Amino acid sequence: MIARCRLPVLALGAALLTWSGTAVAEDETLPAGTGRNDVEALCGSCHSLRLVTQQGLARDVWSEVIDYMVEEQDMPELEPNEEVLILDYLARFYGPDRLGARTAGQ
Repeated sequence: MIARCRLPVLALGAALLTWSGTAVAEDETLPAGTGRNDVEALCGSCHSLRLVTQQGLARDVWSEVIDYMVEEQDMPELEPNEEVLILDYLARFYGPDRLGARTAGQ
């Protein structure tokens, strides 16, 4: 079953997920790394990956986003090991220091 997606602006505590004005090429692929395919499949099946790539969220806030998506947006609940894999990837490439990490080739 494909989850229904309702994607309003998400306000989660101090985090506001909305278009930040960061330019992302339409054909941009996520950086190579363990968890990339999972993030592409899970997030990209419902909305543009631009919503992911423009963020710079701490791991705990990414966890809140996943909780929100499950509870409010009908995303399927993740197995604990799958959630860890996805959070590891998001924190590594799209954490608060994402631009430095991606520029350094990590």
